[in-house]
Amino acid sequence: MTQLFRIAGLCGALRKDSFNMKLLLEAKRLAPAGATVEIIDWSELPIYNGDLEAQPPKSVLEFKEKIASCDAILIATPEYNFSYPGAFKNAIDWASRPLGTTNAFAGKAIAMMSAGPGAYPGSSGGHRAQLHLQQVFSILDTHLVSLPMICVTGAGSAFEESTGKLINEHTLHNIELKLENLIKLTKKLNGSN
Repeated sequence: MTQLFRIAGLCGALRKDSFNMKLLLEAKRLAPAGATVEIIDWSELPIYNGDLEAQPPKSVLEFKEKIASCDAILIATPEYNFSYPGAFKNAIDWASRPLGTTNAFAGKAIAMMSAGPGAYPGSSGGHRAQLHLQQVFSILDTHLVSLPMICVTGAGSAFEESTGKLINEHTLHNIELKLENLIKLTKKLNGSN
């Protein structure tokens, strides 16, 4: 029996009806056979405090273990003020520190996607947030799956109201490709087929 390929799904937003949570739910639905997207809740994490690193709170230990136990990471994040949300940075800091010893992201392949409500010229659909996340993850011993780029603009009308499913077939196809590329890179990194 083949072992299930587990992808940790992290949403950069805490908002209950987040467009980015909807993106993760679509990824969960579209995961190929033999793979699953496990959405990890980080809403109960305390504000990061280096004084607590030696004996982290239980919520931090559980969060880190959930990430570490998965094969790869899929992030969906909104863009706030040309970057990703500060609360999400807090979660990343807890999961990765102290560097070099208990970095739950170490060695993993990471894919990103984003959705934003802007539908005007110049709105990026979260592209700038992804760029900033790439900077952060470049120091965390991770491997980025960059293509296809998924930045959903006009997210308020991008999902069916009754089901929450994405309407755009091209974006749905790109999510499938992103998941396939994430799995392929992880298997390559692990020396398996």
